[in-house]
Amino acid sequence: MKKSIRVIATLLIVATFLTSGCGEDIITEAESATAKIPESIAELTLPDIETTQAAGLPEGYTYSFLTGLPISEEVAKLRPLGFQIDNERKARPQCGISAADVVYEVPIEANEVRLTAIFQDISSLDRIGPLRSCRSYHPGILAEYDGILVHNGHSKYALEKLNSSNCDDIEVVNKDYDAQFTSSDHLTGHNNFTNQAKIEKRIEYRKFRREVAEDFSYKFKFAEEGSPNLLENGRTANKVTTGFTQNRSYFVYNSEDGLYYRYAWGEEHKDGDTGLQLAVKNIIIQYCTYHLEDDHKNKYINTVGTGKGAFVTNGKVVDITWEKESYWGNTHYYYDDGTEIRLNPGKSWVCIVLPKMTGESVFE
Repeated sequence: MKKSIRVIATLLIVATFLTSGCGEDIITEAESATAKIPESIAELTLPDIETTQAAGLPEGYTYSFLTGLPISEEVAKLRPLGFQIDNERKARPQCGISAADVVYEVPIEANEVRLTAIFQDISSLDRIGPLRSCRSYHPGILAEYDGILVHNGHSKYALEKLNSSNCDDIEVVNKDYDAQFTSSDHLTGHNNFTNQAKIEKRIEYRKFRREVAEDFSYKFKFAEEGSPNLLENGRTANKVTTGFTQNRSYFVYNSEDGLYYRYAWGEEHKDGDTGLQLAVKNIIIQYCTYHLEDDHKNKYINTVGTGKGAFVTNGKVVDITWEKESYWGNTHYYYDDGTEIRLNPGKSWVCIVLPKMTGESVFE
């Protein structure tokens, strides 16, 4: 494709974002799959007009380090917010989640799994939730994005991490400032929500840093312009079954837009406010070991160290390994040859799967 055509295409993508709002048009992700992604936080945040225009973006726009898609430089500098989302059947439908840039699906007690939805911009959302509590491994997940963790309660094993200077978190039910509201269209106990106004007031009260740290390093790398990651040597992955028995979640690939559409509880997994079925460009499966805490109920998931996994995109899957040196460090994902994986621009879903409990994920 000639450079002039690429520039026009990218401008059309940005125009779609401006008119439809972040996360509301999942087709935009597929159309953006050839965007060129900067390699450092300096490139991401530097408001250099000449560099930005040369990349095919109008002045004031850059690429999100969460998705690799075009966003305003102002939004790109914001610390992401990660919300603990209730994932029980009676908590559905979840609201606001279709706008999340990255979602983690992680086991908690018994066979239950909980969602951590990570956003860089929640300004278009009326509400996010229902909200639930966090576990000892959730603060470490948000630290990988220099993010702020938003939760409604916590296990006693999470307290040490929540009290660490490495963690900024918002407990929405708080005597100093209540950052939640209840909604009558959800069952009691599964009806706690929040919104941007309440979160921003709480951030101001806690005096949390609102912009990404200057020394922040990227967690993800993205495919470059004109070179989408096709996983040409990968196996077919038109359906990805996660292995989680609570909600029996799986994803189905749509070759027309290049996205994986999510199903749970035997039906399309949709956002309760937008009606959109959840869909992502990339899926990462991370296999972890675990043991039970001394209460014989809470899990301690070993997210530090190394392990196996799988990377899914564009209808293909390849085996990968993951590595994390410390609890507050980044998890990196590598191909068999030792090079780091490159995501295709778009939303991503990370499943932390415990093979000892459910077996490995299935790809068909």
